[in-house]
Amino acid sequence: MKSKGLVLSCFLFFTTAIYAGEPAESQRGTQGLLPFSLTIGNSGTSPLECQATTAHWYSVSLGRIGAGKKISAPLWKNPASGEVIILNAHQDRMPVQRIWCGAEGQSWQTRSEVTLPTRRGESPQSIALACASLAGSTNCRPGR
Repeated sequence: MKSKGLVLSCFLFFTTAIYAGEPAESQRGTQGLLPFSLTIGNSGTSPLECQATTAHWYSVSLGRIGAGKKISAPLWKNPASGEVIILNAHQDRMPVQRIWCGAEGQSWQTRSEVTLPTRRGESPQSIALACASLAGSTNCRPGR
């Protein structure tokens, strides 16, 4: 009995080590994904910054928005998993954990988070928001 346990332990150790050494294949491109856009307008008088955090705990700047200006970001949704995806310059799929906008230089502290369409099986609708930074916080409402 002890020899079977030893053989099984050795098998698990070496097969785990072999698979751990193989690089994970990243998914690229938009095949199977549904497109939608995020447009954010600054309806206030002071500049805003918008950012996204991906599943890799990497912060992606969506841009700075001056008073009266707008930014747009193309996003994608995997309808099977509900994941919202942003593509990098190499077309790598980067799952988005959250998106927020806040006062320039203090976007995290003054943030207003964007609700993302993460329900499985549903087609995403484009999102348009009008945001303004006032008194240490940021307020976003549906815009056009």
